[in-house]
Amino acid sequence: MANYDSIEYATYLLKHEKKQNKGEKGRDSERLKTYQAEWMFQRQVDCQNFKSIEEAQRCAKLIYKTKTWQKLWRESVDGNVLKILDATPAVVAMSNRNKTQSGFTNGRTVTLAVSGLNKYTLLHELAHCLGHMHHGRSFRQCLLKLVGVFMGAEEKNILKNEFKRKGLACGNARKPLSYDKWLEAKKRMEKIRK
Repeated sequence: MANYDSIEYATYLLKHEKKQNKGEKGRDSERLKTYQAEWMFQRQVDCQNFKSIEEAQRCAKLIYKTKTWQKLWRESVDGNVLKILDATPAVVAMSNRNKTQSGFTNGRTVTLAVSGLNKYTLLHELAHCLGHMHHGRSFRQCLLKLVGVFMGAEEKNILKNEFKRKGLACGNARKPLSYDKWLEAKKRMEKIRK
């Protein structure tokens, strides 16, 4: 019986880890909610619009020189040797044919549409470049750090509140129960079910 419990506990740990950062592995289930929160945020704040892609590139270069970017980038590189060369993603213009996206990234290049030539969209895509190619908890934490530093504390609080209104977690991930606590909870549930 103890061996079966240890297998069940290992399953619990896997499920727990997956729940803490939805979207990181598999389907990006929190993307739509994240976008909806961001749209509400953008209605409430005055976001700096860029006149051209060159202005967005200059802004990105200034961001890359800051201690905040360098710290977040070092954290994202930790254990991923391939990321070492991607410290300063290129910012390029999107073709005029695309009418649905404000921007996208592959981790090395940020592509902005005319509708996405603003500081917030740039920060959103740069958060993806820092190793968060999803819209889960770690992405939102990174984005909040970038918004707080490069747009302001008030804007960060507004964005955080919008995430909370959509039921999106932004804090640190919960720690899983220890084996003893999990076993105790399992026995308690079995007793309730009888």
